[in-house]
Amino acid sequence: MALDRSAADGTVAWRDLMAQAVERLAAGGCPDAEISARRIVEEASGHDGAGLVVALEEPATVRGVASLDRMVADRLSGRPLQYVLGRWSFRSLDLLVDPRVLIPRPETEVVAGKALEELTRFASQPAPIVCDLGTGSGAIGLSMVIEHPTAQVWLTDRSEQALAVARANLAGIGRLGT
Repeated sequence: MALDRSAADGTVAWRDLMAQAVERLAAGGCPDAEISARRIVEEASGHDGAGLVVALEEPATVRGVASLDRMVADRLSGRPLQYVLGRWSFRSLDLLVDPRVLIPRPETEVVAGKALEELTRFASQPAPIVCDLGTGSGAIGLSMVIEHPTAQVWLTDRSEQALAVARANLAGIGRLGT
């Protein structure tokens, strides 16, 4: 069921769509309906954070509404918000995530921080070697690449599909892997 678009001129503002998304998600039992709706509207509108506040009064595009409808339906089906959005933040990275990899968790950010602290002990070495075993999305290893650029980082995983996601995330930070 699509969201209501009953504005007199046939347009609807992102603010109205967000309110309707909250209602649909809450009625469907989504425990974080307001957060999910906001993140979905950010993704569909292309505006996030403070930019979304300004964009809420703008009329939604046909493509944006279709994207919003699809994401709300996915969320209502029980799909995790991170997979619905197709991306998730991890430290300073914006990572591609989908069902081929686990969703990076806040605890994993702590692990990455501890690994980076440990890596600084080897700062005198020209290129310390880091190996991220079971890399998944590449969250930890790519954090090492970004935050300790002299390190030689190896991302490994048993899953070819997970490695494909990690490669995409590596390309997303402007690096090439072998």
